[in-house]
Amino acid sequence: MYKFFLVFLMSFLSAQQKCNLSFFNNPYLHDGKIIFRIQNSSNGKVKVPILFNAEFARPTDIQIYSSESKKYIASKYSFDGTLCGDPKQCFGKMVRLKKGEKREYEVKIIPGRISGAFKEKKKYRFRLSFDTYFFSGCNDYITDWLYYDNTN
Repeated sequence: MYKFFLVFLMSFLSAQQKCNLSFFNNPYLHDGKIIFRIQNSSNGKVKVPILFNAEFARPTDIQIYSSESKKYIASKYSFDGTLCGDPKQCFGKMVRLKKGEKREYEVKIIPGRISGAFKEKKKYRFRLSFDTYFFSGCNDYITDWLYYDNTN
């Protein structure tokens, strides 16, 4: 029994990787787009996609601003996840980043899969989860709150 537990623990620990990338996004939408940046923080080279498709930036939370209570309230809107069986097919060609190099992506969010949640003429905030696990071994990157004003 102890041997089984020891083998299980060792295989679990060896499967854990250190994330060698750092991520950043701008907090404001400009023309329905955000800038998503990946930086190599390792000593070696790391592969990242040449292009980043908006399908792999999944909305995770959507909140609607209530002018009565003066705070954001969670919506019940949910999204289906995009499945990626083969990262080469999903992300296409890859490029190698050297130590300290960055790559920026302009990702068009609106119009897009999140637009269906903005049915009312109100203010919204939401988070995006970028599917970065498939090509980096890092956990998916989740943005801070992004704001969208649909009152115009």
